[in-house]
Amino acid sequence: MNEPTTLPTTVSPPSTKKGEETKARILAAATELIHRNGFRKTGLTDILVASGVPKGSFYFYFESKDALGKELLARFRERQRELLLTKVFPPDGRAMPQLLAFFQETLRSQTEGGCKAGCLLGNLAAEITDENPGIQQEIAETFLELKQIMAGAITRGQTSGELRRDFQADAAAEFLISVMEGSILVAKARRDPAAIESSTVMIARYLTTLATESGTAPSAQTGGKA
Repeated sequence: MNEPTTLPTTVSPPSTKKGEETKARILAAATELIHRNGFRKTGLTDILVASGVPKGSFYFYFESKDALGKELLARFRERQRELLLTKVFPPDGRAMPQLLAFFQETLRSQTEGGCKAGCLLGNLAAEITDENPGIQQEIAETFLELKQIMAGAITRGQTSGELRRDFQADAAAEFLISVMEGSILVAKARRDPAAIESSTVMIARYLTTLATESGTAPSAQTGGKA
């Protein structure tokens, strides 16, 4: 791609409803294209065509393609936080069913998509280098926040007596995220959800090892919503 990625100009935020709608259109188009094709293979022209926004207008909202990528991830992070805290790991639910449901939802979404797109965060983490420090930092912080939310659910389970206390919640959360991302990557490479299915079964068994006698983990087949 030969189109410029940066224009030396001062970017002013849109101040009208129409401006916000145009910016949202750019972000929506970019999210879909980057998720499907990758950051580097998605050219600025591709985003402009998909969003129906002229190049001159693009630079009113974003000073570069990297700036667009960073804001895209920031908004993704906000949506992820809201979803995780209100739908996946609400504070009034039991930890183990919530953790397993998290994996089951990943399996469902990847299967429905034919295992073609993979995880947006995982894709970008594998692609972005030190040449994109702003995006790299946003990816790292998004993964960290996911780990903190998951670790919070595990800690809650330990406090309630559902889970044993002889392991670190942070370490368990890190392990679960690593398994999830790895299984998505393998499923994407094979275009087959079997890797995520197997991981979900094994995660159910792993959760059983963390449970107290009064906090039996649900099976991978039955799930167990909070």
